[in-house]
Amino acid sequence: MKLILRFPFLYLSDVVMGAFRVAIDVLRPTPRLNPILLHVPVSLTSPTRRYILASLVSMTPGTISIMEKDGGRILLVHSLYGGDDPEAAVREIQERYESFLTQLP
Repeated sequence: MKLILRFPFLYLSDVVMGAFRVAIDVLRPTPRLNPILLHVPVSLTSPTRRYILASLVSMTPGTISIMEKDGGRILLVHSLYGGDDPEAAVREIQERYESFLTQLP
């Protein structure tokens, strides 16, 4: 129950920080972008939960969900900054968003 109450604030902070990071790069003469396509393994079996995960990723500035692959087991995500450390970017999506969705009733 605590997670359900905490998640909106965690997600809002991700959105604000992502928007700030993208805005800084837009204003910079030489942006520090390092775009990459991430293949995020997804353990969610419910199509609704996978849809919510894709929506959460897409609403976060700097990332957008592109498609599902392998029957929903892989989420293809374009990230403006994930190229610096792709494994960390994948882990962040799994730990921050997917883990929340797995704990929902």
